[in-house]
Amino acid sequence: MDTSLRIGLVEDNEDLRSSLVDVLKINGFKVTSASSAEEIVENENFIFCEVMIIDLNLPGEDGLSLTVRLKKLYPRLRIIMMTARSALEERIVGYDNGADLYLVKPIMELELIAALKALARQIYVDRTRTQDNREIVLQLKSSNYELTGPNGQLLLTYNEAKLLTALASAPGSTLEYWQLLELLKLELNPIGKKTLAVRLTRLRTKLIDLGCSGDVIKAIRSDGYHLCVPLLII
Repeated sequence: MDTSLRIGLVEDNEDLRSSLVDVLKINGFKVTSASSAEEIVENENFIFCEVMIIDLNLPGEDGLSLTVRLKKLYPRLRIIMMTARSALEERIVGYDNGADLYLVKPIMELELIAALKALARQIYVDRTRTQDNREIVLQLKSSNYELTGPNGQLLLTYNEAKLLTALASAPGSTLEYWQLLELLKLELNPIGKKTLAVRLTRLRTKLIDLGCSGDVIKAIRSDGYHLCVPLLII
């Protein structure tokens, strides 16, 4: 089983952040780090993370707010919340707002690695449960986003890969207009919706070129969009 997860780490303490990045990389994980929620926007690698490790007490937008926001956009994203707050009530609030695991500082490295390996097993099961039925594979590389299908391979733009990843990760492979618009930093207005429609049309064309048939990406009237083809992200 491959446990080299794509991990995002958001921690404002520079020494702790650097130490955790080193530990995670030594254990085979791919890590992208930031010191604040706002910094995530500037780094496109965060959009493809499978697990986020988030400090609760962040400058600017706090970790709890960030967790809620990320879970809305990426329902299958696993989130580990870490904080010095150990009271039962605070841990319950963390879980109620989207945390999959709640680790109390000081973080024990062995426990963190064990937790990540446990999440890796869950993600592995999710991937393989329907893998045999998936015709389209999105491979995330450091320099490009490669889509493979029955008719061959092609490259996606960053925004196309981001849209496809978000739709595939959502419950029922469906997202509402506002979620997709927020993902692309577009306004919730007719112009934003038209821009979104154009980008999804281009993505739909690429999927058809790869050999997909049918609706591929279906517009749900007054609601959003539904990805109609099975996708494996590796």
